Amino acid sequence: MSYTTIELGGKTRGLKFNQLAIELIGQYNDSSTTTGFLYAMVYAGLKGNAYVKREELDASFEQVCDWVDEMPNKDTVVGDITKVLAETQIWKDLVKQGEEAEEKKKATESMPTTT
Repeated sequence: MSYTTIELGGKTRGLKFNQLAIELIGQYNDSSTTTGFLYAMVYAGLKGNAYVKREELDASFEQVCDWVDEMPNKDTVVGDITKVLAETQIWKDLVKQGEEAEEKKKATESMPTTT
């Protein structure tokens, strides 16, 4: 499942976590904060949904950030969004690639050096 709906900006909006959304998360994410990732995730999901439906997103990144800040039941909604993202195959593949790269890095670092 890569799609969900949430109440945001006064209406029900769809979030679609497709390849485009994953790329946008990387582009908009402030990797130094959890909130930066949250803003990026919601915006990217909205953009991914608008793209596949061939619609224009009626909100800027700044508006989406404001809506996220004002979101009621934020913990529950964010948990639901995160679960949908984590269940998408493209996200699973990306996480797996990251884990494999980390394992390879650790294995290389633990190898004895020869002189």
